[in-house]
Amino acid sequence: MITHTPTTLAFIGNFGGGEIILIFLIVLLLFGAKKVPELFRSLGKGVNEFRKAKNEWEQDIQDVMSQEPLEDHDFDQKSSKEEDSDKEKVKPEGEKQTAG
Repeated sequence: MITHTPTTLAFIGNFGGGEIILIFLIVLLLFGAKKVPELFRSLGKGVNEFRKAKNEWEQDIQDVMSQEPLEDHDFDQKSSKEEDSDKEKVKPEGEKQTAG
C-alpha cells in the first residue's frame, strides 16, 4: 500500500499561495520579465530529464530483479569441466614433442 504524503521542507514548512506569489515576484525582480519564461523553461527541461533518468534507472532495476537467479551448482559444473580439459592439455614431463 503506497500512501502519498505532502512534500514539505523542514526549514521552510508548507508553501501557501502568498508565499508562492512572493517568490515569483522576487524571481521577476531579479531576472526581469524577458528572462523568467526562459528560466522556467530550462527548469522544466531539467526536471523532465531528471524524471526520465530516474524512470530508466528504476526500469533497469526492475529488469534485473525479474531475471531468474543464477544457480551455484552451474558454476561448479563449469569449473570441474574446465579443470578436466586443462588436465588433458598438460602432457607428462617425460614425453617430448617431435617436429613432424
